[in-house]
Amino acid sequence: MRAENQLPKNIRQIGGPVGTTKVYIEDFVVTFLKALTTDKNTFVRGAILFGEKKSIDNETVIFIRGAVEGQNIELDLDETVFDDKVWREIYQKKERFFPDLEVIGWALSRMGFSVRLNDKIKKTHFENFPGDGKVLYMTDHLEGEDAFYVYRGQDLVRQSGYYIYYEKNPMMQEYLIERNQKLKEAVSYETMLEAKRDEKIVRQFRTIVQEKQKSSRTKVMMKRLSSSAAMLLVLILAGGMFYYSRLDNSSSFGDAIHGAVETMGKGVKDNVSMEEENKESGTTTKQLPTSTEKADGTEAGTTADKKKTETGTTAATASTQKSAQSMARSRTYVVKKGDSLVSISRRMYGSRKYMYKILDANKIGPKEHIYPGQKLIIPSITK
Repeated sequence: MRAENQLPKNIRQIGGPVGTTKVYIEDFVVTFLKALTTDKNTFVRGAILFGEKKSIDNETVIFIRGAVEGQNIELDLDETVFDDKVWREIYQKKERFFPDLEVIGWALSRMGFSVRLNDKIKKTHFENFPGDGKVLYMTDHLEGEDAFYVYRGQDLVRQSGYYIYYEKNPMMQEYLIERNQKLKEAVSYETMLEAKRDEKIVRQFRTIVQEKQKSSRTKVMMKRLSSSAAMLLVLILAGGMFYYSRLDNSSSFGDAIHGAVETMGKGVKDNVSMEEENKESGTTTKQLPTSTEKADGTEAGTTADKKKTETGTTAATASTQKSAQSMARSRTYVVKKGDSLVSISRRMYGSRKYMYKILDANKIGPKEHIYPGQKLIIPSITK
């Protein structure tokens, strides 16, 4: 039988094939391998190739008609294992989708590592794909390179070119349909899990905020009670000393007043220290009149009130301006299919921890879900 009657007619030549060994790979297989190499989830991808080897007019012709994903090759080659379990799964897929073909070789994509061989790649091939005519197809999507190697003469020899041919390939189409369906199911399942994780994180965040608010209110109340108790104790001590000084003739009234003043001074000092602590934590405590204020508190109190009012007005104005600037820098994001609060936070801020800002800005409850087409306010953050 003439060679032209056995070779595919609808072909496309890649490179300049020469020599007595020719490689033909079917278009569906090429499309599948390119989809694997452009997957951004990992830099190393692999596949097992199925086909047949023929001798036509004293030439060795290798036909590659099918391929399945080799998930065990997604690790570094030092960790890639072709044990009995892996081979059993490979042959199960072969019998299901490509029963009339044989394992003809493998494909390897390593982004950024070119298509040159090294000792690890050769060792993997020799141990798992021995025999003349077994092929290795290497690609580097980052560099835009690919190459075929054929085992011949105890070594892997690089081909100067190969052929892509076009024909109906129901076996490969069936495998691709089932694989794509499983990928869709996996994505849907992962989306559901991520939504549940988001909901759990939101609930935990709400609980933590509530506990912190409750703890803060308790601390403020305890500080106020402590301050009031200290002032009351000072007054009781001063009154007691005055009373006993009237009863005890050996103690003069001046000594009693002196002791009361010292005791009261200590109480005032403690109260002032407590007020400074309260200022640092965001709370204020009313001060006792100082010696520079008038007895009725009119002039000095008016001046202090003016300063306090001016300070408060300035702070409020600055806060309003800052809030207005922050709102001006806020953005709007339209939710897309497959989005989650975590993924949106990562996309807009570069970190998942700002998802709570998005929750608060949009008043989203812990049990609420986002949906495609929903518009979310993306608040600005000050890092």
